[in-house]
Amino acid sequence: MGYNLLKGKRGIVFGALNEMSIAWKVAEQAHAEGAELVLTNTPVACRMGDMDALAAKTGALIIPADATSVEDLENVFRGAMEHFGGKVDFVLHSIGMSLNVRKKRSYHDLDYLYLAKTLDISAISFHKTL
Repeated sequence: MGYNLLKGKRGIVFGALNEMSIAWKVAEQAHAEGAELVLTNTPVACRMGDMDALAAKTGALIIPADATSVEDLENVFRGAMEHFGGKVDFVLHSIGMSLNVRKKRSYHDLDYLYLAKTLDISAISFHKTL
């Protein structure tokens, strides 16, 4: 049961993929507290994840975006503002991905191109979002 703490607030949630995602849980709670949401993740994650279920549950709009692309990020904010009919009140950046981890590469065997991509996705994308 919510207390309407976010009633009238509008936010963008980056990174909700499935029920195990921190972003998913935050989106559910923000919705329960009265927030309107836009969800975003990479186009492949939007297709392969369960975001449609979260969008249906929360009434959110999904706007696919590659967080490493400034053009895609600008599109997310433009689309969110059009959807909301005005400003965005909050953003949750809950993005993290490591190709080295996915490829089971140990610390002593890092692929530095993967590391650069990891930093772009997980950290630099936050700066780009700001």
